[in-house]
Amino acid sequence: MIKKIFGAIGRYKLILKVNSLDISKSGIDEDNDPYVVLGDGTTFFGSHVNANLDKHFYKLLSSKTKRTLKYESLQVAVDIVIRYVEGGLQYGGPKKQSRYTVKKGDYVSEMGGYQGFCSVKLAQQVGSQGQVVSIEPMPDNFRLLQKNMKINNLDQVICVNRGVWDSTKELKFNRKKGDGQSSSIEMNYNDAEIISVPADTLDNIFSQQNTTANDFMIIQLNGAEINGLRGLSNFKPNYLSIAARYDTEGVDAARAIKELLEGRGYSVEIDREDFVFATLHKPL
Repeated sequence: MIKKIFGAIGRYKLILKVNSLDISKSGIDEDNDPYVVLGDGTTFFGSHVNANLDKHFYKLLSSKTKRTLKYESLQVAVDIVIRYVEGGLQYGGPKKQSRYTVKKGDYVSEMGGYQGFCSVKLAQQVGSQGQVVSIEPMPDNFRLLQKNMKINNLDQVICVNRGVWDSTKELKFNRKKGDGQSSSIEMNYNDAEIISVPADTLDNIFSQQNTTANDFMIIQLNGAEINGLRGLSNFKPNYLSIAARYDTEGVDAARAIKELLEGRGYSVEIDREDFVFATLHKPL
């Protein structure tokens, strides 16, 4: 998995960043879930490593790191770097909070919550007076998302197991076997596993949870970002960070999202062609 994602330079930088983590312990728990505990007590459960791809990467880590990071927990450590520490819309890409920094008491949300690495960071930032809504469609990822919130006592996080769409329907996701990060309704993979997931609009999801995300919203839906935005009309987040890396409906996704949001009163910036940042205009 790691070898496919990163080139030689990216792998070297990632090795340095994993070495810089303050890891107190790691291992496999009674549920057969790999975990990593950081020095401040923050704990993450995540995916198993792919033994055929990651042995060499692990060997290149420092001896100090390998004393506390077991090989079985390597993928968790990598996800901590990418999603919790780096916090980019893509590894090496623009930061999710490059235009707005989450503050204590904020109400925020993350679409594509995965296993909760970024949502843990958001919850720590908003504190007990704020709130995070973390939406993840894949059942296996959602189980770990909930587990990560529970182990870290993050009661301010609402976890929602739904796909995000412009209507209420059942969606069929394609996913590479063994890769929990690749699920998409837009992309097709050879020998993919097909997972059927109930989906709903953001309006319905937030209404059912009796909340909003008025301050900040992160949207990473592997090609369904504009569909999700079409289902959001009951409230307007002040700031949005959107990964629009996959074009849909035969049009440039980032430009289509920009046009939609500008029509709703946002100023919109496209960063590096594939990442959209939007700020709601305030009435004078």
